[in-house]
Amino acid sequence: MVPGSFSLDTVDAIAAPDATGAAGAAGALAELIEHSLVTRSDDAGLVGRFRLLEPIRRYALKTLEPTDREQVRRGVARWALRTAREQGARIRGHGDMTAVEQVEVDRHVLRLGFDQLVDDYRHDDAAELLWSVWLPLWMTGHSHEGLTWTDRLHEDALSERARARWLVARAGFNRVAADLFVTAERAMRLAERIDDASLAAEAAIFASAAALRLEDFDGSEALLARAEAAMKTRLDVERDVWAAVHVPIGRGDGALLRGDRSAAARHWRAAAATAQELGSGFSVAAVLAECAQAARGEGRLDDAAVMLAVAGELAPQRDGHRPKAHLAGVAAAVAADLGDVASAQWWEGVADSAAALDTDELGERFRELVRRADTVSGRD
Repeated sequence: MVPGSFSLDTVDAIAAPDATGAAGAAGALAELIEHSLVTRSDDAGLVGRFRLLEPIRRYALKTLEPTDREQVRRGVARWALRTAREQGARIRGHGDMTAVEQVEVDRHVLRLGFDQLVDDYRHDDAAELLWSVWLPLWMTGHSHEGLTWTDRLHEDALSERARARWLVARAGFNRVAADLFVTAERAMRLAERIDDASLAAEAAIFASAAALRLEDFDGSEALLARAEAAMKTRLDVERDVWAAVHVPIGRGDGALLRGDRSAAARHWRAAAATAQELGSGFSVAAVLAECAQAARGEGRLDDAAVMLAVAGELAPQRDGHRPKAHLAGVAAAVAADLGDVASAQWWEGVADSAAALDTDELGERFRELVRRADTVSGRD
């Protein structure tokens, strides 16, 4: 039923939903491994993952009785909804970036569960799953795929809370400024009506970002102030790190588009400081890298270079190779767009290397990227 890799937790949840059957499920998995029908997956990290050989998986799926197949499908849906809730809470409430990676690894199983919830007419649960994972999907470059998830739901079939969640997810994945603004504003008003401060703040942040792209700077700032007010009421109940960090990130984006790079950097540093004060592992650098990728797609190579330079400064060293590799990958793409082949090759080498890099050298390379982008864009 599950293509790709899976964890023992997934097996337990699907094959043994109650605790009494967990030992049996683990034993069955061990026997399959012993007979080389299940292998350990190459994408295994801290949590062991396994993979059923594809011919075996197809044969097993074909021989499943209809009642057993339905039970497995519902088990997948049950696991996916539970996992989405847990990972979404870890990301929004604690800025846990390992949860982002976990959603990426489990994306295919989460999609299976989402589809099953829709097929079972559990539309509100499907909307909750979608809202819970839109952020890690966006952060790992799956916005287009995420929009296809949202297309499976119709707002007329959703409760007000589920509709607000669905609209927030659509806003998160949307790249067309006018559509993003309309969608986010609808979500914000609906969230305010049902008194969900966290959803209202999230939607207001999206609406603010859209207003920026439409060059409505005053409107953007007013929406951020609205998000900040909603976020503060939410923080009395639980620490919503995502909203707390994205208000200053949004103000930094606005400053950058107005041409005030120093103010932009100050706001982004304030966002990183806020995350640290809240005891969060939330990576402002990772968000700036995604924003730089979006700016690059819009042809704003000078803005993309500035974002990458600040991201390089803020990237936490303790997170190891992945953040550096991602930043370097985006930097390589920007350098290539600027026509600087040598620089693009250097950044590609950094992205592919696990070796430690001198911080001063990295900073100088980012500054050189900014200078090159300014020259090409005519700022110099």
